[in-house]
Amino acid sequence: KAITSLFPCCFVPCLPHPLPSCASTTMSFLAGSDDAKKESGEEKEKPSFDSNNFKDLINSLGMAAYRKDKDKLRRITAVCSAHLLNCDQILQLVKLTKGCNCDVAVICYGSVSDKENFSKTVLSAFKWDEEKEEVKTKIKTKYGESLE
Repeated sequence: KAITSLFPCCFVPCLPHPLPSCASTTMSFLAGSDDAKKESGEEKEKPSFDSNNFKDLINSLGMAAYRKDKDKLRRITAVCSAHLLNCDQILQLVKLTKGCNCDVAVICYGSVSDKENFSKTVLSAFKWDEEKEEVKTKIKTKYGESLE
């Protein structure tokens, strides 16, 4: 099968892409890198990830192409680099990614639109205290922010 596109939301060549609205993200990706925009002061706030595209993301992460945790993490990282997610969306991603759910929580924290709800919504969903502490430690290390 021929590769039809390269989308920045997954940074891999794709066949039929589950998130067609990523075309606008593709155009901004082609227009210049995030680093260049930051240096020139052109960086805009990331848009929220709408519910239809989020449903498509959840469905696509269940596909065979995203069987491995590293592939899911790569896709989620790409989405978080372009969009804001709310805590309910992050919670769904955490529940979907059992093998790497601590990493998903940490990655998504950088793009959370409602940080005040993160502890009670996402962090409280982890069953084991060790997992909660791992997420807190990684967030402190990566973002310099402490969670309750």
